[in-house]
Amino acid sequence: MQSCHTILMSLLVVSNVMSAEPPEDLPALERVQRIDLAQVQAQAERARDAAERVRSARRAPTEEESLALAAMEGLMTQPPERALPIIRKVLAGSQSTLIKQRALFVLSQIDAPEAQDLLLQAARSSDPDLQREAIRNIGIGGQPKALAALQQIYDKGDDAVKAQVLEAWMIADRKEEVYQAAVKAKSETELNEAIRMLGVMGAVDELRKLGDRPNAGSGLVNAYAISGDLASLRKIAEGSGDIAVRSEAVRKMGIISNDASRTALREIYQRSADAAIKDAALQGLLISGDEQGVLALYRSAKTTEEKRQLLRTLSMIDGDAALEAIDAALEEKK
Repeated sequence: MQSCHTILMSLLVVSNVMSAEPPEDLPALERVQRIDLAQVQAQAERARDAAERVRSARRAPTEEESLALAAMEGLMTQPPERALPIIRKVLAGSQSTLIKQRALFVLSQIDAPEAQDLLLQAARSSDPDLQREAIRNIGIGGQPKALAALQQIYDKGDDAVKAQVLEAWMIADRKEEVYQAAVKAKSETELNEAIRMLGVMGAVDELRKLGDRPNAGSGLVNAYAISGDLASLRKIAEGSGDIAVRSEAVRKMGIISNDASRTALREIYQRSADAAIKDAALQGLLISGDEQGVLALYRSAKTTEEKRQLLRTLSMIDGDAALEAIDAALEEKK
């Protein structure tokens, strides 16, 4: 087997490119709003990051690694018959994990059966770092044969590996595979992860087909919110299911934050006699920043307690409507 130095020099010969939680003093309802939005944004951000190039390790590369990384970039300009033998040596040799991870990305950009075979070998590796990067890069490469082969890895993998395969399918927009993973899920964790990924993909049809599963309520609520499926959220909210899940569906309507969702929240608030549902609707209006909607509810409120609660919500939104309502309330006391 060639030494690390020899492999590095081979790489350089063919290279043409040298490169290189919210504070506790916030009101309770506002904390709920910010935490909820932060969770959804974090989920969406993780999904977007997965589609980018392989991330570098946290530490800075050494000088030798910097040269190897630049050389690896150069392999992308070489024909497969020249690039693949060198990549194979790197993956089998003593190069650092950082270099091997970059090699996996280069493989994902090579349209050749041997490149896909090497990626799949790494995807079955006992090295979790290389396995994770190989699976992700199969998603980035988007080759149908390699994507289909991930099914076996998914079936045999633990929760972490299953999540990585779902991510790869998401990157490649393989909705059917992710849907089937949800249908065949053997645990709530597995089911909710597949549902979450469908939400990130905006797979509205697939999510609606899962709607009748008895144990998919909370996971579906989050996915419907992420995918912007107001109709499905409202169906849950106005159904006869568990009150906690129904309340969560109402509250998550605020995340969609468009005219239709704001109108739905106002209607649910006005029509419902259930205190938990009314409170969830008010939280949804707060999340969506619907100060005009809350102001209209304030003006039509019949009791002092209801007016006080709505006025507090307006104050949290912190717009002109809050000042208008406060001024009117003070005028009434004269």
